[in-house]
Amino acid sequence: MCGIVGYAGYGDAKTFLLRALNDLEYRGYDSAGIAAVIGENITAIKRAGPVSSLVDSVDGQLAQAKAGMAHTRWATHGPPTDVNAHPHLSFDGKVAIAHNGIIENHVELGRRLNALGIELISETDSEAVAHLIARYMNEGDSLLDATKRVGQELEGLSVIVAISADEPDAVVGIRIGYAGSLILGSSKDANILASNVAAMPPDVTDVIHIDHCEAVRMDRDGFEVVSIEGTPIQKSPVTLSPNGRLSEIGDHKHFMHKEISEQAATVQGAMRGRVDFNRHEIDIPELSGIRPDLERVVLAGMGTSYFAAMAGARWMERLAGIPAHVEYAGELADRNPVMGERDLFVAVSQSGETYDTLVAIETARRRGSTVAVVTANPLGEAARLSDLVVDIGSGLEVAVPSTKTFTNSMLVLYMMGLQLGRRCDHLGSDEIGRHIKSLIALPRAINRTTGQENEVAGLAAKRLKDVDRLLILARGDLLPIALEGALKMKETAYVHAEGCSASEMKHGINALIEPSTPTIALVPRNGDLRTKMMTSIHEVKSRYGEVIALGHANDFELAELADAWLPISIDHDEHTPFVMTIPLQQLAYSAAVARGIDPDRPRNLAKTVTVA
Repeated sequence: MCGIVGYAGYGDAKTFLLRALNDLEYRGYDSAGIAAVIGENITAIKRAGPVSSLVDSVDGQLAQAKAGMAHTRWATHGPPTDVNAHPHLSFDGKVAIAHNGIIENHVELGRRLNALGIELISETDSEAVAHLIARYMNEGDSLLDATKRVGQELEGLSVIVAISADEPDAVVGIRIGYAGSLILGSSKDANILASNVAAMPPDVTDVIHIDHCEAVRMDRDGFEVVSIEGTPIQKSPVTLSPNGRLSEIGDHKHFMHKEISEQAATVQGAMRGRVDFNRHEIDIPELSGIRPDLERVVLAGMGTSYFAAMAGARWMERLAGIPAHVEYAGELADRNPVMGERDLFVAVSQSGETYDTLVAIETARRRGSTVAVVTANPLGEAARLSDLVVDIGSGLEVAVPSTKTFTNSMLVLYMMGLQLGRRCDHLGSDEIGRHIKSLIALPRAINRTTGQENEVAGLAAKRLKDVDRLLILARGDLLPIALEGALKMKETAYVHAEGCSASEMKHGINALIEPSTPTIALVPRNGDLRTKMMTSIHEVKSRYGEVIALGHANDFELAELADAWLPISIDHDEHTPFVMTIPLQQLAYSAAVARGIDPDRPRNLAKTVTVA
């Protein structure tokens, strides 16, 4: 969730930290702050609101700083205010800390400090850490030793970065559990600690991961990594992928618009090096470690990744003939699941840092299952815990609502189903060839669909700008798309949207139908499911509900029946889930813009969820 960056170098710390903070803002934008040692004291500047508010407040301050830290917050304890913003200063003004995670025993720590005459001024669970480090440094500990000592007292999951006026050139970091990543990079004139590679300057080509119960002290000339007990640790660097860097927004008004628009290109990233279009073969090399006697596939994710996993489970069963089901990652560990060595556990996580997904991975590992992660972050914590790592090839996504990572996650899972189906002889060469022909045409189909954005924007402005509630109905392979489309409307446009199976209408959903609640119907181009969806549309209209239909461009019966419709060109049935996804993303984006909402930064949300 929160974004943290620390800098120790020969350059301008303030300029670097503010730039890095802007690149990390997608991780949380409730408040932001920066702190550095100036003279014999620490200067901390904190503001509620976006990083831009902080930049305006810093102005000419901190000009001489050579070491410091910055933080952008997603609030968990205490509302987004100047006082609750990080970094937090100690009682003597000599220590500042930034924190990501949740300190479960913060109330107990606060009581201990109160008994010592130290009053906490914020409502956060983080402030106590600054006071405790300062207290231990007053007893003679170094900044590193004091931070390690505090780390051993914390309950819960935390990443902490600290600076001290007594060690003005140093920055210390510590990681306890899975509260997000902490990585160390070295540029030509500085060492940098950060919660994500997005904060790293272009000349940092590899990084070191600080792991659970490890701490690091860095200054401008070097660094040392130790265990929480103080044992020196030699760490191997990991080479960064260019896909991990933030992209420029270009001519787009919002990153969400950019990321929707570039999906015709990003799906090619998922296929590159894996699909042989001449020989009609699929080979995802990362899957070579799957055991031949595989009996079941269990997929899990949270949010958008859960819906991608739901689509993947359907494809695994159909294409590979292997039992597959999907779980909410946050529920898996709580129910003590029956899993074993012949199960393949597939974790879907665009960030590779989602706390619940990491716990689910650990649960599967303890039961002996092979663990694969499908992710946009092949260097993230999920990848490091998994046996098999499949990069979805989308590159880094900036907008909080996931768009291209959803599409690419689905595509990778679809290709995994094809590869497993071929390996198990469930699919013949002719069937594989047919699927690969559809893959060849998929980028063109997506490009054609994204080109309808003006029509979608007009529909959103006319039909969705002022609605409070919305239903999205689908069946079969389009049900995960409906559920994801409803999530997009919730998180982007703040519309209470419900994605539903049309088969459930008579079991409660019909009670929600009224003229003020539009229904979006996702209709396949042919077959039994199209017939059933047409029946469902008649049901909605018979109860005076308004229907917005997404269907095949030549489905004139649907066009006549619906109150509004978006024609979708579908050349291959396999394309349907992908090309139906695009207009739902565009509708959510356009509805948000029409309602005056920043779609890149929805309220109360963050891009990466690193706490439970």
